[in-house]
Parts: sequence; structure tokens; C-alpha cells
Amino acid sequence: MSALIERRALLKASGALIITFALEPHFGRAAQTKPSKPVGLDSVDSYLAIDSEGLVTVYSGKVDLGTGVRTALTQIVAEELDVPFANVTLIQGDTELTPDQGVTYGSLSIQNGGVQLRQAAATARQTLLKIAAARMKVTPETLTMDSGTVIGAHQQRLPLQALIGNQTLSVKMDKAAPLKNPDNFKLVGQSVQRLDIPGKVTGQFTFMQDFKVPGMYHGRVVRPAGMGAKLISVDESSIAGIPGIVKSCGSRASSELSPRPSGQPSKPCGSLPWSGPTGPNCRPQANCGSTSGGRK
Repeated sequence: MSALIERRALLKASGALIITFALEPHFGRAAQTKPSKPVGLDSVDSYLAIDSEGLVTVYSGKVDLGTGVRTALTQIVAEELDVPFANVTLIQGDTELTPDQGVTYGSLSIQNGGVQLRQAAATARQTLLKIAAARMKVTPETLTMDSGTVIGAHQQRLPLQALIGNQTLSVKMDKAAPLKNPDNFKLVGQSVQRLDIPGKVTGQFTFMQDFKVPGMYHGRVVRPAGMGAKLISVDESSIAGIPGIVKSCGSRASSELSPRPSGQPSKPCGSLPWSGPTGPNCRPQANCGSTSGGRK
């Protein structure tokens, strides 16, 4: 006979599952004020959290450069925690919230970043099963997880959000935490709708060039009229009359900084005259520039 464990008492003041660094798992009173989020590589809550509705937030230092890793990393965590794919939200590249998992290039997002996320999810899974086992007075080995719920041998059920209540759980990343057997995978290896495509198709996706922050300056690189030329001098008086000009930065190339709004016409990028050699190795080319945003 199915015995559904009463949730009301367990969820009276439930909050997010916060997993932080500790030598051994332990309980403590939930903080009354929002703590700063850990981002260390050895803390499970650097990588994920579970809120009072059982929704999972994953924090990845890897970013999606168009290869679909946002979808793949979401699949990895949803698989390891046995939660629905739609219940997982992935936050990427926010240096205040995500751990430093190194640069994004090659296949390292899955090879390294994905492995770290999987181990964090496996550690969380192991710890949640131990808590559920203590509640049900059984051993963790007799429990299974499915669709965000811990299930006992006699069909007792505990949703993940019920396992933390109004307390916080502190646990260190455990490399020995058992990983889910690939034979039991339901999401990884399956084709799912990519999470990044709808925003790109509808024009809602924010590319790097679309970012706008307070106090942003716009820089323009000024190049010589011929290939092989070297910067000898810069006549800064030539740009003194440009509205909003801040400064020029002369080096091997030259650039000008201006706080003009994005899209506002600017003086041609050849406004800083070059003095350079001429000859057969100085091939003419269009005088062009590129614009990028930056902070004060």
C-alpha cells in the first residue's frame, strides 16, 4: 500500500537547497539575510541550487558560443538529479554567480565543465538520498529517484524540495559520489529542442555586441591606409572637435574613445592621421575601423 509522506510539516518554511563547503554534511539554521553565493570549485552550491518548488538552478562558468552547450549541460544535470529537463535553468558566465571553470573553447565545455556539473549533481543526489533515508528509516541503497521525487521500496515519496525545509545543507564536492549508470540515461544522448535557438530566431537573444551598461564608452580602432605601415605620430588636434570625444590611445595602432550612444554617427575612423612609410610593401587598403563597448 502506498504511503505518501505528509509534506505540509516539511514545507512550512521551505527554502532553496543551499550546499556549501564543509568537511562533513551538517544542518544549520537558514540565514535571515541572503548570503553571498559561493563560487569555489569544491562547493556543490557553486554549481546548483534547488528552490522551494523543486526547480533547479545550475551555475556554469562555461558560455554557449553557438555550439549548444547550454542545452547539453542542462541535460547532464537533469539526468544526474532525475528531475524533468524543463525544471532546470542554467545561468552561464556571470562572474558573481558562477564558478571559474576556465576558458570556453574546443570541447572543454563538456569535457571539463560538464564533468564538474555532473559530479556536483551526483554529490547532491547522494546527500539528498541520505536525508530521505533518515526520514523514512531505511538505507539509502533502497531508495530511487524519479521526476524530482525520492521513492522508497514501499512507494513512500519525498519531493526534493521537502528534504531541506527551512534549513541549509553544507556539503563538499565528493569525487566518490556514485554517478548514474549510463544504461539508465533518459535525457543524455537523446535529442531535445535546443534552448538557444528560439531566442536567436526571434531576435531576442543578447549577443556580446548588444550589451549596454551604464557608463559605457565606445572605442574605434583607426588603421593606416596601407598594409605594412607603422605608427610614427598622432595629431590629436584633428579629433578635438568631435562631440563627446574622451581621448585617443596611441600604440602600434591608434584608437579613440567616446561615450556616444550606440548607433550615433561618428567621424570617419581616419580622423587620426598617420605618418608612415611608402613603398612596394605598403599596399593600399581601405581605412576602416571596428567599434566595441567597454567600461569606464
